[in-house]
Amino acid sequence: MEFDNAIFQLAEKLQRTLQFIPDEKKLRCEEIRLRSGLPVCLTVDGNVVFVCRDSTVKNVLPQNPLIATKDDIEQTLSRLCNKSVYMHEEEIKQGFVALNNGCRAGVCGMFNAEGMLVSVTSINIRIARQVPDCARDLLPHTQKGLLIAGPPGCGKTTILRDTVRLLSNGVAGNYYRVAVIDSRGEISGGGALDIGPNTDVLYTRNKASGTQIALRTLYPDYIVFDEIGTNEELLSVCDCFNAGVRVITTAHVNDLCDVTRRNVTKGIISSGAIEKVALISNKKVLKIIDVKELFLGAAI
Repeated sequence: MEFDNAIFQLAEKLQRTLQFIPDEKKLRCEEIRLRSGLPVCLTVDGNVVFVCRDSTVKNVLPQNPLIATKDDIEQTLSRLCNKSVYMHEEEIKQGFVALNNGCRAGVCGMFNAEGMLVSVTSINIRIARQVPDCARDLLPHTQKGLLIAGPPGCGKTTILRDTVRLLSNGVAGNYYRVAVIDSRGEISGGGALDIGPNTDVLYTRNKASGTQIALRTLYPDYIVFDEIGTNEELLSVCDCFNAGVRVITTAHVNDLCDVTRRNVTKGIISSGAIEKVALISNKKVLKIIDVKELFLGAAI
């Protein structure tokens, strides 16, 4: 079970309690939140719930909450980093630790002027799950560039991952060559998740250089990556478009109007690399729109 894999690297006290919470909560859990000196929380179906010391789960703050101590937080960070926080300092500067099972741990605390973590105060573990065939409705819309958009935690990466698997597996009519630029190990799970037999993965935090390597050496039909955030990455997307390679990526937005307001998403669309935008909620496709209609205000 994904939940049990996610808690394997928590502090021992927390792990002992969390392993016995009800299975139906484990199956629907999206996040595990640890804050120093405060109750341990889970996000289940988008809602916050609290873990009790007896492994029960409550929708309101209980009298006997499981508390994450400062030592628990520090021990958990050490375990997440395989006892070498130093080896993960570049990731931590960006506020996360990528885990081998495709999960990601967000890290908060005190950072110095050089961006180094001085003390950790909270950790949020996002649980990676595969939802087979959740992207089937997108396949007819992948013949040109596709932007998968939605708010944080709505399942964009889950749907992106399944899109890769389906394209690589021949479900879309051909066994497409897919190059995944996996900057945080979340799409492929470091090789632990199924993303198809015809997929190459480049593990690099620099999506721009990863894209250029893929174009020069892998000759893919598709290049796939999570949200871009720099102009350099945007230029690489344009290079893909000019080279005839289709791009599939994601964007954090609240609604379709935000797509045209944000500079990066507006830039991707203006480049011509994206033809369709898919609005996502709760790991489901709500709406697919042609970018021409989006800019004309004719969203359907």
